[in-house]
Amino acid sequence: MVRRIRPCRRPSSSRPSSRRTGRFGWRMGLSAEGFHLVFSEHFRTEGIMRNSIDWTLLIVAIALVLIGILLIYSVSPKSQFWLKQAIYFGIGLVAMVVVWRIPLRVHYSIGWIYYGIMLLILVAVLVQGGEVRRWLHLGAMTIQPSEFAKVLLVFVIGRFLYDRKRDIENPKTIIGAIILTAVPFAIVMGQPDLGTSMVFMAILVTMLYTAGISEITLFILASPFLSLISAVHWIPWAIYFIGLILILWFTRTRLILFMPTVLVNLFLGVITPAIWRNIHEYQKERILVFLDPGRDPFGAGYQIIQSKIALGSGQFWGKGFMEGTQVNLAFLPARHTDFIFAVLGEQFGLVGCTVVLALFAILFYRIIKIADEARNLYTRMVAIGCGSVLFFGTVVNIGMVSGIMPVTGLPLPFLSLGGTSLITSMILIGILQNIYTHGVEGP
Repeated sequence: MVRRIRPCRRPSSSRPSSRRTGRFGWRMGLSAEGFHLVFSEHFRTEGIMRNSIDWTLLIVAIALVLIGILLIYSVSPKSQFWLKQAIYFGIGLVAMVVVWRIPLRVHYSIGWIYYGIMLLILVAVLVQGGEVRRWLHLGAMTIQPSEFAKVLLVFVIGRFLYDRKRDIENPKTIIGAIILTAVPFAIVMGQPDLGTSMVFMAILVTMLYTAGISEITLFILASPFLSLISAVHWIPWAIYFIGLILILWFTRTRLILFMPTVLVNLFLGVITPAIWRNIHEYQKERILVFLDPGRDPFGAGYQIIQSKIALGSGQFWGKGFMEGTQVNLAFLPARHTDFIFAVLGEQFGLVGCTVVLALFAILFYRIIKIADEARNLYTRMVAIGCGSVLFFGTVVNIGMVSGIMPVTGLPLPFLSLGGTSLITSMILIGILQNIYTHGVEGP
């Protein structure tokens, strides 16, 4: 059911009142019954608000979390991992409700404050020192700030692009968005955390596309990365380079973009083989094992090999709950966290994997519907940004477990053990519910 809400009218000057309306629509007042807090909506577009929530989105998210807790329990029932995950789930539900109730214009208005907070918590991790610096220790609690940074970056990029929505194809706008993303990207890479850094880039690309950037511009932005990959041999790089020129020519790309794109790709194509010849042998070996785990089956490639064995051994129906050998005998490292999908495959087989994949498909379908119905550019970009965090994490993690993608350390949303990751996923659901409930509300 949908009802229209009229903008709240301020009290007329002829009639004194103790009420005051704040910048974001919060209104305090004194009545005969006592103090009360009233939230009023001020819509710059059509004022539409649903009297319901997206039950499908909420139920699917909760179902995935419960499946994850069940799998964590099956791996080590005597440990307290599953109980900790259940506690994190409770905290995540509270965080979801809180974010759900905060007006989206508040997030928009303090977007630059979010950016400062994001950089502060990311730098705080680096200050701690150590070889791997991904966690921030706060007494007995340990959090991974890069997970929260994903949410904050969505609001920051949304604010930046919305303010420049009429000049979205302007090179200054695109370069500005890239710089805003590159700063946290570089900090997280220094932790090092390749997986989260890749999520930042996914947020940038999807939100740029949602804002209205053309496909050819996105291709130009991605072309240096494609040039690096194809430069492993001169034949695929030559094919790619010729194709790049033809695409730019037939799409009538402006000369100001055509020439720099061609020159940058040409430079990368020439310099990449030289870099490869001059790096140390052990560095080459790491890269080759990264691409082919079979080169070092008892070292760097051990984890992915054991994951593929566990995933395939479940066959159609699986070995049964708590019956997995690869997992229960501890052949598979990180089975609680990044490789939880392998646990699912071994114990519940193809059937269990299909059910979970179907739940994820429903989840992403609802996210797309929410974004499509938003009709306000800011809320639409935020919805797509939240969806890209969940979608990219899901695709990369499952691809990593099945051996078709390199190991990057990304957890599987909702299922993997990890308090920060689970709370972040529930916060994203809260933001999406906020967009669904308040319809076209925006800054």
